[in-house]
Amino acid sequence: MKTAVIYDDIYLKHDLPTHPENSLRLKYFLKSLPEFDFPVLKPEAVSYELLKVIHSENYIEEAKLSCKEYAPGFFDPDTYYNEYTYDAAIFAAGAVEKGVELLLKGDYEAVFCAVRPPGHHAERDRAMGFCIFNNVAVGAVKALLSGLERVFIVDFDAHHGNGTQHTFYTNPQVFYFSTHQYPFYPGTGSEKENNDHILNVPMAEGSGDLEYRKAYGEIYREAIRRFKPEIILVSAGYDLHRDDPLTGLEVTDEGIRFIIEQLLLSSKELSVPILFTLEGGYNLYALERCGRITFELLQSL
Repeated sequence: MKTAVIYDDIYLKHDLPTHPENSLRLKYFLKSLPEFDFPVLKPEAVSYELLKVIHSENYIEEAKLSCKEYAPGFFDPDTYYNEYTYDAAIFAAGAVEKGVELLLKGDYEAVFCAVRPPGHHAERDRAMGFCIFNNVAVGAVKALLSGLERVFIVDFDAHHGNGTQHTFYTNPQVFYFSTHQYPFYPGTGSEKENNDHILNVPMAEGSGDLEYRKAYGEIYREAIRRFKPEIILVSAGYDLHRDDPLTGLEVTDEGIRFIIEQLLLSSKELSVPILFTLEGGYNLYALERCGRITFELLQSL
């Protein structure tokens, strides 16, 4: 089997039905999964030693205490928690850790981590923007500690991954490529923040498929060819879709298909494994269609 999916029901227990980041998101994204023959694997909790590389011990322990002793509540105005949130978060990060292990062993060519809560906004010392721990950053550090020297992170979520950028801003072994609506939450991600391994491509509201075709058909392809990574990690946020209620990028189903195609094509051209981890996306029906598109393309590998 070339592709595996990593999932656990714990991700559904972190839930607040009135919040846009609720358990129905993942259920709808996975609706078409039974139509495909991917193995669905269980995650393990993230290694505490690995998590400490990205987040401070004080923050990790405060997050655990809040969820286990004081739930329900909010880490910030956007980011809720309940009694299951800490477990969901460590198993979300752990899914990416396991996914990288499987890819580096050569068991699979691609892994999709169907997880929540999302992660790319989480900073070293705080939860932010629906995110508790930075899942994709866990994957990048796992790859580096396993002996890889060049890791490429792609983030197509409509919101800039401030936490991911800050984690690797001074580490030239990790290339961070992000397309996102700008100016928009969280306010980071301008071209002024770019350096030799950080490449932000800010998108104006209403950019649509045409601008994304240029970004992923030209800018991304050139950047990844130049960097020559040994693994590709993708923060797969589907809130760039035109039906998303929280954003205004106007990307269609076909635009999403083009982006995923370009990511998989670069993985094949460079002969490197690729891992996706779910980030945003808040229209349930758009998520269902995006899930089907993604799984169709992964099956065609």
